[in-house]
Amino acid sequence: MVTPLKPALPFGVSRLGPGLASLGSPGLGHASTALGVGLLGPGAGGAGSAGGDPLSSSRTQAPLPDGDEYAGDAPSPEDNGALDVNELRKQFTDYVTIKQAEIREARTALRYYHGDQWTKEQLDTLQARGQPAITFNRVGRKIDGLVGVLEKLRGDPKAAGRIENNEQGAELATQCIRYALDMSRFAAQETEALRKGACTGIVIAELGMVQGDKLDPDIDLASVDATTFFYDPRSLKLDFSDARYMGVSKLVTQDEFEELFPGKWDEALSSVDDTGETEFDLDRSYLWSQGRTRLRLVEHWYRAKGDWHFAFYAGTELLRAGRSPFFDEKGKTVSRYDAFAVHVDEAGDHYGFVRNLIGPQDAMNQHRSKSVHIMNTRQLKVNRRAIGGDQPDIETLRREAARPDGVMLYDGDPNDVEVIEGQQEFIRQTQYYQDAKDEIEQFGPNPQLIGGQAPDQSGRAFAMAQQSGIAELGPFLSQWRAWKLRLYRKIWVAQQRNWTAERILRVTNDQGAARYMTINTIAVDPYGRPMLVNAIGQIDVDILIDEGPDTTNVMGDVFDTLQSLAQNNVPVPPAVIIEASALPQSKKQQLISMLSQQDPQAAAAQQQAVQAALANKEADTLKKQSDAKAAEARAVHSLALAHHETLRAHATSTGTAIDTLEAAQAQPQSALPEGATLPMT
Repeated sequence: MVTPLKPALPFGVSRLGPGLASLGSPGLGHASTALGVGLLGPGAGGAGSAGGDPLSSSRTQAPLPDGDEYAGDAPSPEDNGALDVNELRKQFTDYVTIKQAEIREARTALRYYHGDQWTKEQLDTLQARGQPAITFNRVGRKIDGLVGVLEKLRGDPKAAGRIENNEQGAELATQCIRYALDMSRFAAQETEALRKGACTGIVIAELGMVQGDKLDPDIDLASVDATTFFYDPRSLKLDFSDARYMGVSKLVTQDEFEELFPGKWDEALSSVDDTGETEFDLDRSYLWSQGRTRLRLVEHWYRAKGDWHFAFYAGTELLRAGRSPFFDEKGKTVSRYDAFAVHVDEAGDHYGFVRNLIGPQDAMNQHRSKSVHIMNTRQLKVNRRAIGGDQPDIETLRREAARPDGVMLYDGDPNDVEVIEGQQEFIRQTQYYQDAKDEIEQFGPNPQLIGGQAPDQSGRAFAMAQQSGIAELGPFLSQWRAWKLRLYRKIWVAQQRNWTAERILRVTNDQGAARYMTINTIAVDPYGRPMLVNAIGQIDVDILIDEGPDTTNVMGDVFDTLQSLAQNNVPVPPAVIIEASALPQSKKQQLISMLSQQDPQAAAAQQQAVQAALANKEADTLKKQSDAKAAEARAVHSLALAHHETLRAHATSTGTAIDTLEAAQAQPQSALPEGATLPMT
């Protein structure tokens, strides 16, 4: 797309220069480092365009805007609306205090996901009873199955032009967003965020800018550990749009701290640090058992006077603060963190899917444990006379009765001793176990949605079972798609505001094929004037989300029919069977491509078979044409014979008349009867 050379951004272009620093992408919530406030100094990233660009010097050395939109190394006193560090610390303390129940439930949910489903008191009771602690971790399987279903439904971002004939601009925006997702490896990041969020009830991602290989920073996207996330406890909306603040806090050591804020460890350590600890911190206290000094570092984002701001602090020491460098499509500042909740109850606490699974999971474990205990124990009904009168050896008898190969010795009548086995109780415990198992299986993604199709199940019945499983996830899927859409739009706005240098994008499609596209490049129009080509700052598009890849539907019936025909030796092309299968679209195209690339002998044999079939068909057509012509000739011949016979009969009749006349003329007049005369000729 070619556009005239003019300022690319309606809001002004943010640039980095000497003494200025941008927010690094990793941040406190990034998985790769504890903290990541990256510095982009002068000349960071190298050249942004090829040599010989007539406008490269003017573009790369443009003067900085008067109001820098990136944060400085120290808090700016002119930052309108910035809060004092004591106010920020109070906000964090409010979250830790008010959300204790929510944090405790999130801890329990994570324990159940990882198979730690018995409390210490329960284990002590079972041990005293001699009952085994058996765990059937269906919660972990259900959460993993849910994440697997979401991966099947995952769609790609797609831009649509807001004006007519803007397909090329929309395609450019689509490739820019997909480039950022590829560079961030967001597919794996998203899976981790969903897995953790399904347990804790909050799914979080963070946006950042990291130093790239160009003049402009790269846009990064990463998941955030929900156990380090805090937010405004008054927020009740699923998308956190009503939250006034949010952020991440972590305990860091001196070496980690010095990497981010050199020379400030002593100042931060000497400040008052009474922000408190969450139960997640207590769970990880063994990590600090070696006595290493630790310090809580907080990355705090908050809204004040209509703008979002950020602050890094440890104790009462404010380390860095400023106005948010991230914007929405309307030019308003936004937080780098974007989250959504799985559920919010009437008390305002956020929770995940595990809350509804804990009860059935406990029932499964307890009933199965009790069933095994019943299998390994016996009850005795003994008459005192049978085991020695007034001083019976009951313990020996009990131990022998409990053993599978036990031997019980007693005196007296054999009918005085009865071994009672809890068969009925065992059956009841097994039934309760099955009921609890079915309750978990029927919740959310059902076996049809997670697993495969039964051999005797039609494609339509299978599709209906899948739809019922997806229906329960309706609210969650709606929030999940809205969350991704917000992230995609933030990525696109950040790219428009910060990508001004020339760069080449490499994006892979679903089939793994790479596509290359150049943006912000310089070209010359027919009149010799320089022009910007693919200037992303001038593209106005809507960001959408494509539907997910193929899902099982009534095509299952088509696949069953084709498979049945193939088994009955009906020649069904393999490509047709593959296309009707439930395989992912990328795998379908790969297999069909492999079929088209056959070995030369097979291809020659197939070509000969096709040619033979064509020759046979042509010969059959010629035979039919010949038979038709022969039939036509026979019809003409029959018509000619009939006409000939008619003419022959007429000629015979005429000849007979002529012969009769000539004979009569040859006779004398006297021989004629009286009064007869010859006819006139």
